[in-house]
Amino acid sequence: MVDAQPAQLAGDVVAVAALEGISRDRKNGRRPPAAIVLLSDGKTTTGRDPVQVARQAGRAKVPIFTVALGTPGATIPNPYPYASPLPVPPDPVTLRRIASESKGRAYTVEDAGELSTIYQRLGSSIGTRKRQQEITAVFAIGGLVLLAGAAAASLRWSGRLP
Repeated sequence: MVDAQPAQLAGDVVAVAALEGISRDRKNGRRPPAAIVLLSDGKTTTGRDPVQVARQAGRAKVPIFTVALGTPGATIPNPYPYASPLPVPPDPVTLRRIASESKGRAYTVEDAGELSTIYQRLGSSIGTRKRQQEITAVFAIGGLVLLAGAAAASLRWSGRLP
């Protein structure tokens, strides 16, 4: 039996931990907006079924953006010194299902340049921006509506304007 490597376990365990952490994070009784970016080869080696976790994330309105890392011939060193390397080809099908179930999006990456591009795209789509908006006009219109209502009520009850 071969021990599972951290690279294989990381995506599965981190997604579950992230979802649990997001669910506990409450400010003023409300959960802030959240998303999960899952970098993984997509293979499930232990733990819960990732598609079920993705469904749970979808119900909680937490999209999971998956990034399939690796190439079909990828390997990692075997923990046993004289054993052959362990194959870890990506499983983009599972990662697409995870993204689909959680209302996220799936990406596939084979080199660092593509990963950088995807990070930029994700950063601009899931980031937040503070902005100031002028609302004086809303209050002015509300004041005019109240003034017109007071004038109409005054004419109706006393027959003259105040």
